[in-house]
Amino acid sequence: MARAVTTKQKLIWSVLAWTFGLLMFFPIMWTFLTSFKTEGTAISDPPVWFFFDWTLENYAVVQERSNYPKALMNSIIIAVGSTLLGIVIAVLINLPIIVWMLYTYFKEIPGEILEASRMDGADLRSEILYVLTPMALPGIASTILLNIILAWNEAFWTILLTTVDAAPLTAFIASFSAPEGLFYAKLSAASMMAIAPILVMGWFSQKQLVRGLTFGAVK
Repeated sequence: MARAVTTKQKLIWSVLAWTFGLLMFFPIMWTFLTSFKTEGTAISDPPVWFFFDWTLENYAVVQERSNYPKALMNSIIIAVGSTLLGIVIAVLINLPIIVWMLYTYFKEIPGEILEASRMDGADLRSEILYVLTPMALPGIASTILLNIILAWNEAFWTILLTTVDAAPLTAFIASFSAPEGLFYAKLSAASMMAIAPILVMGWFSQKQLVRGLTFGAVK
């Protein structure tokens, strides 16, 4: 029998969850605030939090100095393309997590269902298309979403191996690191422009992502 959860335990877990969530969100919030500061305010000591003269100058400079739409499109092509390649032919840097997640989801499908489909005359192709795939669809969707996020955030290989014309948003961010030093306000503006699309996608797909990640966790 499941043990009853008291109100005190719920409160403790809620506080811990909110604390952990705020700690995880803090870098994004700080980057967001810094992107609206002047360079002087961005490096001030002690740091200035909310009470400063907000400016859009950094975003204007970023737009003038770089081709954001092209970098955005390159990131979309790389993220979606590499994920589809990993799902279909499994040749990718993200291969281990794809195999692990898909194996877990397909393993949770009861064998009795496959036996019943075979008794009804289904061949291997029909089992995959009409039985396995629909039942594992939440897991497949969460695998695709997670790997798009991982590919979107990939920095090492994209910066090391990419060309100028194919540079994604990670290279777009790195371009604002100058030999003269780091311009934190402009770097923060570039970072927010780079992570905004994936944040929006994650926000709208969070239910599907959580559903897929917990698929098969409860019998």
